[in-house]
Amino acid sequence: MNRLSAEGRAILAEDPVWAAYAIADLRPDLARYCRWAVSPQKGGLVLLFTGLEPPILLAAGTTEGVHTALGSIDLPPELSLSVQLSHLPAVQSGYPCIDTECMLRMSFAPRTNVPLPVHTAVPLCGMDLQRLQDLYRCGGEFAPDAFDSSQLDDGFFFGIEDKDGSLLSAGGTHIAYSSTRSPSARASGAQPRNSDAIDAILAEGVAAIGNVYTRPDSRGKGYGTAVTASILHALQVTNYGTIVLNVSAHNLAAQSIYEKLGFVTHCHFLEGLASEIFDKGLEEG
Repeated sequence: MNRLSAEGRAILAEDPVWAAYAIADLRPDLARYCRWAVSPQKGGLVLLFTGLEPPILLAAGTTEGVHTALGSIDLPPELSLSVQLSHLPAVQSGYPCIDTECMLRMSFAPRTNVPLPVHTAVPLCGMDLQRLQDLYRCGGEFAPDAFDSSQLDDGFFFGIEDKDGSLLSAGGTHIAYSSTRSPSARASGAQPRNSDAIDAILAEGVAAIGNVYTRPDSRGKGYGTAVTASILHALQVTNYGTIVLNVSAHNLAAQSIYEKLGFVTHCHFLEGLASEIFDKGLEEG
């Protein structure tokens, strides 16, 4: 189903930092990409987001509830995962071929004082797409793999330029949605049904920072820190209430940068690919 029930919204509201991506996907113009399955009695839900390829599976709530929700939705042969460690057994019962990486979900207190950037980062928009793609093509172990051109228009991106105009470092938001401030929200004219905890979270705004990357020959100069600080300042100016990011558990340098800027670790989770469709004939616990 495309519309999330009140019970499902309540499950998301239990841990908005973990559920930030799923909460942001409640924006009206993304409804066509969202397939929700909820097990209200067992307190779990899953979201299959089909706007990217392969589709992304997100889960929230109890392990038993997630397992039951998985059994009630048609899933593709392959998908991307973003699940907490406790949810992995439920996913493995239907996707035995799983390749995941351990990640950290970090959160930022909006009123934290962010150090002023040492380097000047300029705002980026859709006209900068080619420059950004050229930068990301430099590759490497931590090169962005979840960038979509629509993020440039919908969110906040900043970059540090070389004297020839190419980008040395850049980053932005995977998601940035506020039901009261985002252009997509104003354009849709959608009104909340009945105010609940999720409506309050969306009114303040949900954002996830990502795609932060520095060209290999320009690292160690503080460019990534300056880009991230610039994104944070932009989100603070617009009063976003929930600000999160994901970072590899192995990327200690990035973790150190984010901690110095005021981020704290919220939880560990798994991100990766899963293949082979979930068997709906499995017992639902």
